[in-house]
Amino acid sequence: MSLVNGIKRICESIGKDNNPAYVVVAIATAKGIFRPLFTMMDKKESPETKKYTALREGLTEVIAIPTYLACGTLAGKGAALVKDPEKAKMAKHNLRFIGVCAAALFIIPGLCSLIIKPFTDAIFHKNDKKKNEPARLDVTSQAPELNTQDSQDIGNISQVQKTNPIFKSYHLATFTNNGMRVG
Repeated sequence: MSLVNGIKRICESIGKDNNPAYVVVAIATAKGIFRPLFTMMDKKESPETKKYTALREGLTEVIAIPTYLACGTLAGKGAALVKDPEKAKMAKHNLRFIGVCAAALFIIPGLCSLIIKPFTDAIFHKNDKKKNEPARLDVTSQAPELNTQDSQDIGNISQVQKTNPIFKSYHLATFTNNGMRVG
């Protein structure tokens, strides 16, 4: 029964000094390994998309692990202000938990926003500066020549009336009615 006793001792020691940062670091480590791995195994996505997504997921966890540890430790330091040792131990655990939650909710997303986008842009979009420039127009080219048939039709109102109903209504309103009538 030494295996059972060993497991019992491990569970007791974890329960006595339970640091929430250790739990989230274990989860972040597993996510940092397996999420990029599963992303790269996706056969439906293009290779560029898979590389970008896997790098982004891996970098997120690389940023998260030290942030969880630092925030949990720093928040736990606030328990030193409590005088009673029993209450200080309880305050340390609670403050560590609050520090880890604050890291997950505010600090890690902020750090990821600051770090990941410039990092991935530097890796994947080095030569895309030319693509972002606006297209330049060639102003030296010649204008298209006008069709002489079109210019003759403009002079002949009856021909234009047959082919263009908008001009026909304009023609009827302006040329047949001399001026506007109200009523």
